[in-house]
Amino acid sequence: MVGDLSGVALVSSGMSGEYAEVFRRFGIPAQESIYPYAPVFRGDGVAVKRTHSADGMGRWVRRLASVGFPVVTPVAGPYRIGEDDWVAYPWVEGRAYECTPEDIDAAGTLLGRLHALGAEPAGLSDFRWPDRDAATVEEDVTGLDKAMSAHRPALREEVLGRFAPRLRAFMDSELPAVRQARLPWVDASMDFKANNLVYTEAGPVLIDPDNGERVPRVLDLALAVLLFHNDLGDRLFTRQEWEVFARAYLGEVELTADERRLWPVALRYMLLEWGVWTVVNGLETGDWHDPRQAAFLTDLVTVDLERFALST
Repeated sequence: MVGDLSGVALVSSGMSGEYAEVFRRFGIPAQESIYPYAPVFRGDGVAVKRTHSADGMGRWVRRLASVGFPVVTPVAGPYRIGEDDWVAYPWVEGRAYECTPEDIDAAGTLLGRLHALGAEPAGLSDFRWPDRDAATVEEDVTGLDKAMSAHRPALREEVLGRFAPRLRAFMDSELPAVRQARLPWVDASMDFKANNLVYTEAGPVLIDPDNGERVPRVLDLALAVLLFHNDLGDRLFTRQEWEVFARAYLGEVELTADERRLWPVALRYMLLEWGVWTVVNGLETGDWHDPRQAAFLTDLVTVDLERFALST
């Protein structure tokens, strides 16, 4: 885990008693969260956090570790506390991602290794396909409208003109194109981004595998491409940075012809599903008031996805 999170707005309910049983069970002092978006607490050499699909998650990360993949594995737990499962992971000393070609290359290699090792199921939950009705779609359109109107009014017309028709067509376009294809599925973190990696002398370590699911491989790759700099950087990958990442990833994984054909669709899928959610959710989390994060969100809603083309 990265130790320096100074200056970040923290989850403020840690001292309120809400997590008293967590502190007691893991033997750690009452404290505020070290992560702004979810409760994560530090103990003596450990990080304590929630997990999901606890049994499958434990099997998966231990399998990865057994073959030398650099990932945290539980040292205590899972314990069911309230409605959640909690685990303690070892605290990994290292540095944060620095957006150098070397760090990008190492990250691409790591994701490729993760996907290469994920072909055999470990018991993670399957990715759930969305089921959106017209009202849900209009909530997204309205959320985008609010975000742009409040924080990027000059871009409002452009962004709504681009996203509203795509969001309304998603269930008949991107979703069936991906869902009906015969794509490889893998166990994946579904949250592969820079602030979930700690760089050690031996290379990056995945410190937050807890959103893991079994998912079409190309969707996890698309999600990583779009959100790798979320919470840490002020923009998405540049074209040159993506080329470094992709070259490293493809050194570990050979995409199928269908995956390559559907790559632009997968990017649109994740932009419309996870990208839009990230932009709209930023209204509640205060991300739009953070200049760095606001710049990232602006790049996300204006990005030309051709930036992330796959080389032939």
